[in-house]
Amino acid sequence: MNPRKACVLLVDDEDKLRKYLRKEFERQGYKFHDAGERAGAVALLAAERVDVVLLDIVLPGTGGMDILKELRKEHPEAQVIMLTGNATVETAVEAMKMGAYDYLTKPYNLSELMLLVDRAFGESRLRRENEVLRLQLAREGRSRDFVGRDPKLAELRAVVKRVAPTASPVLITGETGTGKELVARLIHETGGHADGPFVAVNCSAFQETLLESELFGHERGAFTDAVSQKKGLIEMADGGTLFLDEIGTMAIGMQAKLLRFLDHGEYRRVGGTRVMRATARIVSATNQDLAQAIKGGRFREDLLYRLNVVSVQVPPLRERKGDIALLVEHFVAKGSAAHGRGGRRLSPAAIERLMAYHWPGNVRELENVIERSMVMAEGDVVGPGDIVMPAGAVPLEPEGGAASLAAVEKAYILEVLARTDGNKTKAAAILGVDVKTLYNKLKGYSGEA
Repeated sequence: MNPRKACVLLVDDEDKLRKYLRKEFERQGYKFHDAGERAGAVALLAAERVDVVLLDIVLPGTGGMDILKELRKEHPEAQVIMLTGNATVETAVEAMKMGAYDYLTKPYNLSELMLLVDRAFGESRLRRENEVLRLQLAREGRSRDFVGRDPKLAELRAVVKRVAPTASPVLITGETGTGKELVARLIHETGGHADGPFVAVNCSAFQETLLESELFGHERGAFTDAVSQKKGLIEMADGGTLFLDEIGTMAIGMQAKLLRFLDHGEYRRVGGTRVMRATARIVSATNQDLAQAIKGGRFREDLLYRLNVVSVQVPPLRERKGDIALLVEHFVAKGSAAHGRGGRRLSPAAIERLMAYHWPGNVRELENVIERSMVMAEGDVVGPGDIVMPAGAVPLEPEGGAASLAAVEKAYILEVLARTDGNKTKAAAILGVDVKTLYNKLKGYSGEA
C-alpha cells in the first residue's frame, strides 16, 4: 500500500499558478485544494483536514501574514510554507519566526516545492500523533510533554526532537523539580528505542553495593540476602532506555563499573563470572555541577565525557514565569478530576500570588501547592487566602534588581492573608491597619474585594 500523501491547500491569487500546481500535485497523488483569498481558504479549512498550506505573502484584502496568524491560532496542526517574491524575503523570514514551517522564493522548482511539502507533512503528522498521545494520557491523568509556551521550552523541545532518533547518550541538567525525567521519557518515546522499555533508577536512593546489584543484577548466594538470582536494570532495559537520575551522587567505584559498560556494552552480575551484554540507550540527569564534582574528586572526568555526548538544560520555573498560569490550569484540571470536584478555578489574585514566588522546588513544588490548596479550599474559587504556600516562602525579585517597596508590601500582605486563612480582620490586625485599608489594598491588586 502506498503511504498517504499530504492534503495541500494553496492560497494564491494567481489563477494560472493555482491551475498548474493543482494539475501537478494531483498527478503525484496529493489531495489538493486552492483558494484565491482568505474567505475561500477559511471555508476549505473548516471542511477539510489540511496538512500543508502553501500561502502567498502578497494577497488582495487580508494579507498572507494576517492569514498566517489566524492559521497558527485556529489550525496549529497544519504546516505553513510561505510563497514569496524577492522583495518580500525579509517578511518571509519574519513569518518563520511567527510559526511558518519554511518559505520558497518565486519562481521555484516544482520538485523542490514537493520535497518541502513532504517534509512539512512529516512534521504535521508527528504533531497529530503527539496530540493523540497527549489526549490519551490526559485521560490517564498525566502528560508526556511540558505545559507551557515559553521560548525556552520551544528550544528544549527542538533539542529533544533532534537527539531522540539517535543512540547518543544524553545528560539532562536542571534544578530539582524541573522535569528532567519527563525530558528523558520524551527522548525515549519519540526516538528509535520507543519500542523497548524505559527503565529509571534514582542513583541517590542506593548505597554503592546495592546500586551495583540494582543495575547489574546478582547471582544466588552473591551476598547474605541474595537467596535467588536477580536480573539487573541494565538487563531489563536491553533494547530500550536506561535513565540514571541523580548520576552525580554515584560513588566513584560504581562509576568505574558503569564506564566499562558504556565503553564495551559488557557487564557481570554481582557474584557472577559470565560476561553479559546489553544494548540500552543511556540517559542521565543531575542537579549538580559535575565539573566542580570532577575538581573535587567526586566524579570521573572520563565518565562525564561518555555521558555528556549531548547536553539538555531544563529551565527553572522562575525563568518562565509566563507559564505559571498555564501550569495552574493544568494542575487544577488534573486535581479536579482526581478528587471529583469539577468546575474549580483559581482567582486572578491567587494566580498573581503564585507568580510572585521564587519556586525553588520548581514545577513539582507548584503542583504540590495547587493540590494542597484545592484540598483545603471550601468554595469553587480558590482565592489567595486559600493558597497553602511553603513555610518561609520568598517573593521572586523582578528582572533588573531588587523588589520595589510596593512589591514587597504586596507580597507581605498576601502572605499574612494566607496565614490567617483569608480572614481579613485577623490579617488587618497583624498588619497594623484597619480592615477598610486592607480591602482597598486587595482591591487594587486584583480588582476584587
